[in-house]
Amino acid sequence: MDLRIVKSWQAAPPSLIIVSMRLISSALRECLFRFLWGAAIAIAFPPLVACAGVTITKVVVDGKELPPSTPSPNGERGTLHVPAGARSLTIAYKGGWNESPAAQEPGGAALMARGMRLRHRLDGIDADWRDPPAKARVILQFQDADRQTIDSHEIALNGESSGWQGVAEVSEFTAYSISAKTPPNGVLATATFLSHGGDEVVGQIGVDDVTMTVQPADGGEAVRHALPIALESDQFNRLALPRNWTRRGSRGQMAQMRLRALPSPHPILVLLDDDPTRFGNWSVAQGIAVQPGDAVTLSWQASHSLGVGGEAVAEYRDLAPGVYVFRAGAFRPGGQPTGHETNLMIEVVVPWYRRPEAWLVALMVAGGAAFAVGRSLAMRRIKRRLEEVERAHALERERTRIARDLHDEIGAGLTEIAMQNFWVQRELEGHTAAATLERVEKARQSAVDLVRSVDAIVWAVNPANDTLDRFVPYLTHSVEQFLDAAGVHARIEAPDSLPDMPLEGSARHSLFLVVREAVNNAVKHARPSCVWLTVRVEDGRLQIVVEDDGCGVAMERLSSGDADRSGLGNMRRRVEELAGRFVLEKRPEGGTRVTVDVSLAAAATPAVS
Repeated sequence: MDLRIVKSWQAAPPSLIIVSMRLISSALRECLFRFLWGAAIAIAFPPLVACAGVTITKVVVDGKELPPSTPSPNGERGTLHVPAGARSLTIAYKGGWNESPAAQEPGGAALMARGMRLRHRLDGIDADWRDPPAKARVILQFQDADRQTIDSHEIALNGESSGWQGVAEVSEFTAYSISAKTPPNGVLATATFLSHGGDEVVGQIGVDDVTMTVQPADGGEAVRHALPIALESDQFNRLALPRNWTRRGSRGQMAQMRLRALPSPHPILVLLDDDPTRFGNWSVAQGIAVQPGDAVTLSWQASHSLGVGGEAVAEYRDLAPGVYVFRAGAFRPGGQPTGHETNLMIEVVVPWYRRPEAWLVALMVAGGAAFAVGRSLAMRRIKRRLEEVERAHALERERTRIARDLHDEIGAGLTEIAMQNFWVQRELEGHTAAATLERVEKARQSAVDLVRSVDAIVWAVNPANDTLDRFVPYLTHSVEQFLDAAGVHARIEAPDSLPDMPLEGSARHSLFLVVREAVNNAVKHARPSCVWLTVRVEDGRLQIVVEDDGCGVAMERLSSGDADRSGLGNMRRRVEELAGRFVLEKRPEGGTRVTVDVSLAAAATPAVS
């Protein structure tokens, strides 16, 4: 600290020091009071977002009003946080400056608050400035003999027409028309162009080439009436009154004229509405004579740019999470920017269920749950499969035991009986009557047949034979032995190599019985000289064909009873139980053909009882 200041302070009289301290204390108290009072006012009445004549007045999210963000002393603005999952966002704003009576634009021109046109945009959503909905009207009116309007029809001009260039006289024009029938007592048809459409409209409308076409009710030729926009003198004046037209409205000066350059310079009607609370219009002064029932068509060309002044509302729905900037600006009636705008930062908070960490946790939980459920299901399947394998093994062990017992017990006993009968027959030869020897021979043959049957049963029961490559050789060998014993020539056709495919025991036994019955029927009933056995394996199917060259079978004699007696019914049922096809038919060359066709996949599956 400067020593001179210290010395002067020490040299000051006590009264001066006290007065100075009191003044400083009073100033501090006043500053503190102003700060607290300002803070209280700010909390109780949050200031609106305002900048250069445009003010955001209200923000509504899903029907609930929120306080809009306010600018800080350094010009930075806060962020409006929109709750997660909000369906709608509505922002109200209005025009008007804090200064009075007007705000100065660059260049010195004053733009009154009432003449501004409001537009808005949401950066990130809107590609350009947007106008709130606004419209003007064109009315076709019918009057009676007292010039009283008795009927009217109107069409709306909405927003901004295509090819708008800022002012009507250089913009592209679009053709419009409106048609109606003349009501009873109607004698005149007139037209009116209004800048007022029921809203606080601010904008500009240009009208050119107005005509009215009348189609008489009696079917006469239509008459086209031009309504030219012509001046009384060659000197152009924007507020001049063209022939057959008149100004009306709450502010008639809005109805003006301009010169359109194309196709050649000529005057057009213009409605320059710069006041959202008032309107102007152009109307046909005299009207066109009509009769009741006449069809009247009003045609014209127009260019327009219509917006809202005073107050406006912007609405957005289902905004995606992110940060946006809402901008509200002031424009001239024709849509030219003034440079005055305000903005509001908006953040749509990312819902928790859309955040990466939430998804990560959800995926981890879902993955854990899926793993637990999958492991549980897999363990159940493994356990069930092990139980099925154990049952299958137990069944195979039981079948093996039965086959062994049949072979060792019954098979050996029947073989012994056959041998004893053979020796008895040898001992009785020459000492016993022929009839007795014949009975002994039949007993021996029955024992031999039983041995063969037991052998077939043992083969069918043994699970070691549950494959196609074990079935086909056994089948062909059995058929060959049977036909050889019967004295019938056998022709066997079977594949040299067979796939090692499963063939369930009951299916093997059923197929064997069907083939044996078919061969037995051929030998017993057809008296053939040759029997063919053909085995084919194609496309996952097993086909067995038994053919003979005997006397054949009378198909008409195979009634149900005959079929049962000959075993055909059992043969058909056995094949159908395997979901196969059984065909009995005559051979063209003579004899009979039996075809058995089954799916190897079906034959490999155990039957469900």
